[in-house]
Amino acid sequence: MRSPTEALRNKTGLHMIAIYAALKAAGLRPTTSRASVLRLFHELPHEHFTADQVYRKLSREPEPCSLASVYRALSQLHEADLISSATLGDARIIYELNRGQRHYHLVCNRCGRIQDAYDPGLEQQQAKIAADQHFQYITSSLVIFGRCEACEGLPAIPRRVGASG
Repeated sequence: MRSPTEALRNKTGLHMIAIYAALKAAGLRPTTSRASVLRLFHELPHEHFTADQVYRKLSREPEPCSLASVYRALSQLHEADLISSATLGDARIIYELNRGQRHYHLVCNRCGRIQDAYDPGLEQQQAKIAADQHFQYITSSLVIFGRCEACEGLPAIPRRVGASG
């Protein structure tokens, strides 16, 4: 059996060496599951995934990860600040590559599409609100729900009775 390091280097060459280096720089041992999860985010840097979506994508690979390994890797990569997460209004947690740029999420109520929105002034305004209330501002999360351009004007999708989210 190959070591995780050999598997990483053989998978996609230099790209996996960069993933391996990022894990090492973050103080994480480069296991196959951590590297596979981080590689997915690097290959699709503007996508947002739930843990189940990550698992489904990686389960098609020659060396699939278990669901438990995916959850563990997501937690460790998030703790190491390599990926970021946001909780949507339906308690769903989404993960994305941490690109180092503060942003917010726009979520379409109809199709579920998630868009990133950038406004440097908004974070300053939030910090001012906190300061005005003698509250130490650390960070915030903003999710705006509505309709994306593609769904604007389309009829709502009926929800099943008892369905959540």
